[in-house]
Amino acid sequence: MKIPPGVRDWLPQEFAFKRDVEERIREVFRCWSYSEVLTPTFEVYEALERGLGERLMQQTFRFSDPLGQSLALRTEMTTPIARVVSARLRQAPLPLRLSYIATAFRYEEPQLGRMREFTQAGAELIGGTGTSADAEALFMAIETLDAVGLGDARFDINDAAIVDGVLASVGLSGDAAEACKQFVAERNLVALRDFGERNAVDPQTFEILVQLTMTRGRDDVVRLVRPICATEHSRAALARLEEILKRADAFGWRERINIDFALLRDLRYYTGFVFEGYIGDLGFSLCGGGRYDQLLPRFGYDVPAVGWMVGVERILLAL
Repeated sequence: MKIPPGVRDWLPQEFAFKRDVEERIREVFRCWSYSEVLTPTFEVYEALERGLGERLMQQTFRFSDPLGQSLALRTEMTTPIARVVSARLRQAPLPLRLSYIATAFRYEEPQLGRMREFTQAGAELIGGTGTSADAEALFMAIETLDAVGLGDARFDINDAAIVDGVLASVGLSGDAAEACKQFVAERNLVALRDFGERNAVDPQTFEILVQLTMTRGRDDVVRLVRPICATEHSRAALARLEEILKRADAFGWRERINIDFALLRDLRYYTGFVFEGYIGDLGFSLCGGGRYDQLLPRFGYDVPAVGWMVGVERILLAL
């Protein structure tokens, strides 16, 4: 008897290994004073729809109960936690530190590192603001991968506001800027240069944007981008990244973190600082996260938040 595509059986030795990795992750969460929570495996479809982007909603397993109510399996944990916090933890003192290790489900083509049923571990800092909160999320992720035996993991960081500032310097805004950011996120140089020609932007500045799309670095890329950050918001975002790098250097992580201005995770979800962690030999990221200040307000609770998650099965593959 075959099992459905995108799921797997865990035999005793495999499952013991997975549980050991999960317990190492939990220990890091406990050290950072994050309390573990668990939400239902399926939710009212409307609750997930309120928090998820269009791409994840297309990957949602959706069904109806016998009374006709529309339900869905969770595709990730941040949106359900936002629902819990807004409904049941409004009186809790902020910042609120919550963690989880739970299964999630997405309908997509199964491949290496991408299953339809998978386990996510992550942490959400609700009500955390500023550079210190962003750095906390990143540093937790680094310590987590170290704890499970992936001390060679590398991390890219960025802030979407910096790209916004560069686009403003060439006169792009609104829908045109969003389209251009999508090409940057895809690292599509052909489409990006074609876009620049069609929109009659300043060619010299736009070529710097194209160059940044394919460049990871630190001081060198900061020097390149600083003169073309046209807005106060983008300059402040660049200063925050520099501060995070300075703090990371104090922990001995200088060689493990770079700025990647093309790192633009879900453009409709993340509102500022973002990061991803990866191993060079794998074709996918191990973990990622960032600031999502607009999620909790969708549930009627106007507080900022930053969080991150790691794929447990991806850790096992990397190990």
